[in-house]
Amino acid sequence: MGRAADFIADIFLPNRCPCCGGFIKWDALLCGSCQDRLVYFDNSDSRPPKGCSASVSVFEFREPANQGIYALKDGWGRNFVKFGAGKLAEILSGSGADLVTCVPMAKRKRAERGFDQAELIGRELAERLGLPFDAHILARRPASLEQHALSGADREEFAKALYFIPEKHGDVSGKKLLLVDDVRTTGSTLSVCASLLLETGAAEVIAAALCGTVLGAVDESQAK
Repeated sequence: MGRAADFIADIFLPNRCPCCGGFIKWDALLCGSCQDRLVYFDNSDSRPPKGCSASVSVFEFREPANQGIYALKDGWGRNFVKFGAGKLAEILSGSGADLVTCVPMAKRKRAERGFDQAELIGRELAERLGLPFDAHILARRPASLEQHALSGADREEFAKALYFIPEKHGDVSGKKLLLVDDVRTTGSTLSVCASLLLETGAAEVIAAALCGTVLGAVDESQAK
């Protein structure tokens, strides 16, 4: 949607900050107060998930960034995608990546929401970096459990049973990939997905998320 169309749309559906819900200028993404309160993630103090050469998160998964994630999942927080993906693109501008992909959402959840938030982030990031995006390299099997219901020790085994490379997928041979998710918690999902990509021929995988958790700082059950 262009800027003129955004201005006209704002007359009927006023623009709101995804982190606090307050009304903001038609061309703003977040309110000034929430921007000032965002806590940026210290990537230098975070180990990449296994299989990833590096891991980048933009914000700590705490207020007000976590509210932006919740708004996104509720279907109206796409301003947070644009704002966060812009910051993520700044960090990854010199990564030398060839392709952007994402951790896939369960088909049932995607049908309920009408979108996959990791895919929205991945597409926005790819556009800003001028890279191709492919949402269909990885796939996910149905599951009766939610990952956040499991202990940290069980998450990796759960993820191994959940994610796979479909028979028909894009070529990743020799490519450096950016693997996108909305929130990095334990890193188990990103690790399993990265390993699958490497086994399929990818040369390198960098994990990228809008938010990352600091151990013990948040309730991880709220991250998914």
